Amino acid sequence: MSKVIVVGAGPSGIMAALSASKNNEVILIERNNEIGKKLKLTGGGRCNITNNRDIEEFFEKIVTNKKFLYSALYTFSNYNLLEYFKEKGLEYKVEYDQKVFTKSDKADEVIEIFKRDLMKHEVRTYYNTKVSDLLVENNTIKGVVTGEGNEIYADKVIVTTGGKSYPTTGSDGSMFEILKNHGHTINNFYPALIPLVIKEGFVKNLQGIAIKEAVISTTIKKKKIQRQGDMLFTHFGISGPGVLKFSSYINKILKEREVEINIDLLPEISKEELSQIIRCSNKSILNSLREYLPQNFIKEILNILELTEVKVSELKKEDELKLISYIKEMKLTVEDTITIKAAMVTSGGVSVKEINASTMESKIINGLFFAGEVIDIDAETGGYNLQMAFSTGYLAGEDN
Repeated sequence: MSKVIVVGAGPSGIMAALSASKNNEVILIERNNEIGKKLKLTGGGRCNITNNRDIEEFFEKIVTNKKFLYSALYTFSNYNLLEYFKEKGLEYKVEYDQKVFTKSDKADEVIEIFKRDLMKHEVRTYYNTKVSDLLVENNTIKGVVTGEGNEIYADKVIVTTGGKSYPTTGSDGSMFEILKNHGHTINNFYPALIPLVIKEGFVKNLQGIAIKEAVISTTIKKKKIQRQGDMLFTHFGISGPGVLKFSSYINKILKEREVEINIDLLPEISKEELSQIIRCSNKSILNSLREYLPQNFIKEILNILELTEVKVSELKKEDELKLISYIKEMKLTVEDTITIKAAMVTSGGVSVKEINASTMESKIINGLFFAGEVIDIDAETGGYNLQMAFSTGYLAGEDN
């Protein structure tokens, strides 16, 4: 029986350990005092375990290195994952945009299932233990060195230490230096699924205003990028599910320059229809629009355009066009994202060019495998990143 060490007990590490435990002795090393710490943060704390879309549709939602993930996602798909949880007695529900949550909206149920299964498969878990180096001889893995200087030998090591987001959960990026020292290429890090910092000062006055299903777009190198979803104005800029999805497509560009974006706050209503709504009665402009947009938002825009006291009957055509422009194509300048520490996921990490996509094994060090966010892969919000973690973990744990 071979010995396998899994470094990191997040979603990918847990699945890798369970997959490897079918035919191997497995040690799971975790630097925290519990497993699945970051799992508790998914879905706003409600545990968005996966997405219920057909697996073919998953690839449209993957932002970075989608082709690399074909083997992993087809080997252990979202349906395989849901079947696993169903067998373990977990009740789940499918909500808006095919997001899958635990029925109780609690991540603890998922973590308890994993704990029981790890125990059942006799996986030894070392808590409060950090790996400070890899043992490598003749381009072959031999084990790991812990922070206390202890050497633990193994035939196979699976690295599942995450990216650089939410370092308090354990993914502080320290493993990347170790991998770099052993010859692996680490691609630049970018925050993904992250709120955006806006240059225009008036946005601060919109703080706390939420907009349903806004369409956010820009053009990068003649290619239009467009995503739709709920958004929220904040003291620094904009956030919300639609913004987070959109952010992953412009995060690399923001390292070079600012990005001008357009926001359509009423995508289901055309400019012509909006004009009719504004002109439809002798009401004030505020009353005409209050059914369609938050009152505080309308007040602020009218204030910016100096139209607060203007009645519909007095509204000039040029002012009407300005108002419609603010609603249908609000132009904002994105200066930056907030810190990578607050990003839901990290874009960047171990180059996929140095990993065998069919097995997740390193092409540089025999017996070294990778899974999850430590790899340069990321996707939109909605359960896709977690599924990628489970799928790559399962594949990395399989016997080759």
